[in-house]
Amino acid sequence: MLAAVREIGQLRIKQEGLTPLEVLVEDPDSNGSYKKVIAIVLKEQAGGRWSFEGVELEDYDKEKIMRYLYRSGAANGADLTPTARLSGKPETTFDNKILGWFNILGEKHLPVSDQERDFLAQIKEQIAQNADYIRERILKTRDETPNKTGIVVTLKFKQDGEEKYIGDFPVFAQLLLYQVNEKGQRCAAKDKICSICGQRKDVVIGNLDTYAFYTLDKIGYITGGFKESQAWKNFPVCKECKLALDEGKKYVEKYLTFRFCGIEYNLIPKFVMGAEMLPEEILDIFANTSKLISLKQDVIDRITTDEDDILYYLKDIHDVITLNFLFIKKMNAAERILLLIEDVFPSRLRRIFDAKHKTDEIFEDKFTFGSIRNFFSRSDPNKRDYDLDGYFLDIVDRVFKDRPISYHFLIQFIMKKIRHEFVNEGYFYQAVKDGLMTIYFLQTLGLIRMEEEAMEERVFDELFKKYGPAFEVPLKRGLFLLGALTELLLRKQYKERKAKPFMKNLKSLKMNESDFKGLLPKLQSKLEEYDAFDKGKRILAREASNYLLLAQDNWQMTVDELNFYFAAGMNMVDEVAKIIYPDEKPEEMQIQE
Repeated sequence: MLAAVREIGQLRIKQEGLTPLEVLVEDPDSNGSYKKVIAIVLKEQAGGRWSFEGVELEDYDKEKIMRYLYRSGAANGADLTPTARLSGKPETTFDNKILGWFNILGEKHLPVSDQERDFLAQIKEQIAQNADYIRERILKTRDETPNKTGIVVTLKFKQDGEEKYIGDFPVFAQLLLYQVNEKGQRCAAKDKICSICGQRKDVVIGNLDTYAFYTLDKIGYITGGFKESQAWKNFPVCKECKLALDEGKKYVEKYLTFRFCGIEYNLIPKFVMGAEMLPEEILDIFANTSKLISLKQDVIDRITTDEDDILYYLKDIHDVITLNFLFIKKMNAAERILLLIEDVFPSRLRRIFDAKHKTDEIFEDKFTFGSIRNFFSRSDPNKRDYDLDGYFLDIVDRVFKDRPISYHFLIQFIMKKIRHEFVNEGYFYQAVKDGLMTIYFLQTLGLIRMEEEAMEERVFDELFKKYGPAFEVPLKRGLFLLGALTELLLRKQYKERKAKPFMKNLKSLKMNESDFKGLLPKLQSKLEEYDAFDKGKRILAREASNYLLLAQDNWQMTVDELNFYFAAGMNMVDEVAKIIYPDEKPEEMQIQE
């Protein structure tokens, strides 16, 4: 994955002609929320002396990224320049990241001239003398600005009638590069092989900080008896690769970050033949992703719920690239990998989209992974957090990597959702439909296997064949038809009484084998009471009885599975009705609840 990120960075550096400084400088508004800038203003007086002039609030300007010269540092320490995002306690940001940055002047061997050191010392003195006023203005501005609007704090200089920022003074850029190099030198080795490019380099570093999931401050990350000087052996990276990684990560986070059913992920392409060998139109997809999506004229097919789903555009590419899906969770300054799916070919995407299209056609609806997500979000609907992300991402991983999925594990979560909607009179029918579409989609991909038995031709054969192997055993068909008959009775009761008293017999969809065997005579009896056991329902009862008898006495199915096929019949009663009532539906079927 890191090699792929590096290759993206190399391509960007080459295409844009970026300097090391342009790569290192970060956009303070990378997440799109930092729209205001608090500028601590200093003015040059006669004789080249600098004085504090005030604090100004201005709009953030993307054109000034290199002038802001922002580069993040330690979470609780100074950044690499006196430009910082305002976070936590505003006064702490000022003390640690603005005023605290000037502690660098305590180092004896800074690569600055005496004149530059004097300039920085003057700035520090002026800011320190006016610190109370600056803190007060920062706090007041933060209170008066909406919480959703982020604020950047920086320095602004007025010199010879011009307004300048720290990026306009070479000394700040010089010290930024110095700090980056010094950090690398603390954990470096000479004449070693880089683990990414595989080439022997004059110097490699071992404390790569491009991604925060790699750290040297925990036991297990450092080889050689927990000695940081030996840590380069874990992950040696040359300076050229590190620079390319930094630029690659910036590009991926800005242009190739999407959401997969609510979970953020980075899409990282890996060029099998090298980027320079790819047709320009393929590179354009990644280079102009946001523009491509915003200019689309038609509604595209999606397998995620994200409106900016790029996968639709990638499925028809030849297998000259592979895709890496990095699901990563950011927690303050740390990053935690939730899942990394590596080396997915476009041909696999095509296979997934083909299965989606078949599912759409069968169910006359749009299937996405959102249907699966409905069953794997929260273990308890009352929970605030999504605690089933791990299960959901495991299914996503298996789909993309063509690995089998446990059918019984799947049906357990599907039925939990269906029961909840049934008992709470929620979206029961949609939950059942989502379950059926999920199973059909996965079995079309060959990820779940269904038992099949040879059976004689009967009335509902065409209906069952429509949904593939899911109904190719007698017991499943019998339960399905029993569910359809039950739904017809419930609709009749609702028409007559505006209530469904028979639902208490369904035991919140936790019925076992014995319950199902006793349900059919109860249904027949109740339908006769309502004088509704007409020819169509008799055919349905006869077919359900036939399949249940074929299943014999030893039902080798879990309670979840038994109730799922029963609920499926309730959900798809309209399709059953088209067969048993080919001419005119009974009045209870004409009710639109």
